[in-house]
Amino acid sequence: MNGIFLLLLGIVGIFAIGCSIALLVLGKMIDQFPAGDETNRSRSISSPIESTRLSVAIFWIFFIIGTWALVQDNRFMLILGITTFFAICLFMFTALVFSFAVLNAIRGRQLNIEMPILQITPKRMSDAIPAPEQVTPTLVLRKRYHNPISDFMLNALLKKE
Repeated sequence: MNGIFLLLLGIVGIFAIGCSIALLVLGKMIDQFPAGDETNRSRSISSPIESTRLSVAIFWIFFIIGTWALVQDNRFMLILGITTFFAICLFMFTALVFSFAVLNAIRGRQLNIEMPILQITPKRMSDAIPAPEQVTPTLVLRKRYHNPISDFMLNALLKKE
C-alpha cells in the first residue's frame, strides 16, 4: 500500500477522534441545557445525547469499513475507501456545524434574542432612501455562561468577540 494512503488514514483518524469527542461534548451540552419545564421532557433515542452517540458509532463503523477497503489491493476497493473517508469527514463536519447551530439557537431562545429579518426591497419608494437618524448608543447586557470551550468555538464560528 502506498504511504500516501497511510498518511491519509492517520490524518482522518486524528480528525475523527477530535471531532467525535467534540460532538459528544456538544450533544451532552445540548441535552443538559435547561429547557424550562423539565417534567414533561422525555429522554429517548431521539434525545440529543443518544442520537449523538448513535451517529458517532455509525461514523466509527464506516471508518473501520473505509480502513478495510483502503488496505485491499484492488483498485475498486481503494476508490471505495477514499470515498468513504471523504464522505464520513463531510458527515462529521456537518454534524459539528449543526450542533453549534442548535446550541446557538437554544442560547438565543433562552436570552430572548430575535433574529432580524432582512428585507431586500423597500415596501414603498419613499422608504428607499431613509433620512439620516441620530443613533444613540445603548448598553447591551448579555448573560454569559461560564463554559469557555463552547464560547470560544461559538464565537469563532460566528466571528464575534
